[in-house]
Amino acid sequence: MRADRRAALESDALLAARALVDRMRALYRELERLTDAPISVHRALVCIGNHPGLAASELARQLGMKKPAVSQVLKSLAVRGWIERRRHDGDQRSVQIHATLAGEKILKATAGRAVVTLQRAVRNLSSGDLSRLARGLRSLLVLLPEPSSSSAVPRRRPTAR
Repeated sequence: MRADRRAALESDALLAARALVDRMRALYRELERLTDAPISVHRALVCIGNHPGLAASELARQLGMKKPAVSQVLKSLAVRGWIERRRHDGDQRSVQIHATLAGEKILKATAGRAVVTLQRAVRNLSSGDLSRLARGLRSLLVLLPEPSSSSAVPRRRPTAR
């Protein structure tokens, strides 16, 4: 009976994990379609919008990304006109990142579409559920392999019809 219970729990956990991944993927795709920008750009823009004047190193820490990846995201944001970099008044070596009016407009238009949706859902969990979720996800992530860039399948961009 114990093995049956374990199998049922595993099945339930897998179904829930797949449903979460599928739901977030669908929300991310919708947001990407609306703005023609990858989700990483939106995550960064939300952080910058929430913390005007953020330094790139702090943005990298908040997003859990390496500095070269954040540099590419910032370049993409700047090309779109959604951010601007300003020198710190007190220290000209320090650069602060701010959302432009266009960036703020994107934030308002896409608020709650995907990026903040998961944060809001997590915020609504009880402390006990939140603790169990964090512990369980960390345990699961330890068991999953890291993606390798050499085995990554190239993404195809949709062709215009």
